[in-house]
This record gives sequence, structure tokens and C-alpha cells, in this order.
Amino acid sequence: MGEIVKKIETIYLPVNNPKASAKWYEEHLQLKTMGPIEEDADQAQLVLNSGQSIFLIKSKNAVNANFTEINGTEQCSITLEVNNFQRLYEALKANGATITEIVDNDDCGKNFYVYDMDGNKIDIWSGWPPVS
Repeated sequence: MGEIVKKIETIYLPVNNPKASAKWYEEHLQLKTMGPIEEDADQAQLVLNSGQSIFLIKSKNAVNANFTEINGTEQCSITLEVNNFQRLYEALKANGATITEIVDNDDCGKNFYVYDMDGNKIDIWSGWPPVS
């Protein structure tokens, strides 16, 4: 039968204000919106260069997509592999975004976390390090 699931096409994140949240993602992560977003929109659609998308969905209550794993560590629902990892880190820091320190995970690359304006925790990853 072969592989059934081909790829993850869309991630849905809960937000309070889709238009304002989309602006945050445009400014901080340089994602592009798919079309104009009205002030009272129920959702905003962002597109990555890969063609995958992130939908920012207005939630009824103030919530985020984070969860706590069995050992008590806050987890996120999304990891973004980025170009210019260090430059993005410095830009987010300079722009006052809520970020963690960079962690070097040796053979798994480097990462840090950024929190969007609704508290959604996003893993920012450098990608796999070159094999030496």
C-alpha cells in the first residue's frame, strides 16, 4: 500500500486577534500572509516558502497550543527550521520578542524558543549540523 501520509500541509494555532498575530509573524519570522486580512477576521493564513501553511485561528477563549509533558516540561506544537539561525536570534532579541537562550544539541543542531503574542511556544531550529 505504501506511504499514506505525504506531508504536513497546515498547522493551526489559536490566537486572540488573527490580524495582529499575522502582523507579528510577518515582522518577526518574515512569513507571508495569503491575501488581505480584515480587522474582524476569524483566521489568518500564513505561507512558508515550502508551500506549507500556518493558520492563525481566533479562539473563543484565551488559549495557546502549548502543553506540559509528563515530566513537567512545557512543550510546543511546532518546530520551524530556519535559514540564518543566528541572525534571526539576534533580530528577535533586538525587536523585544520573548525568546529563550540558544541551546546546542550537538548532533541535533541548535535551537531556541520564541513565544508569539498569544503565548504559543515555537521551536526555532538551525537544522541538522553538517557531518564532519
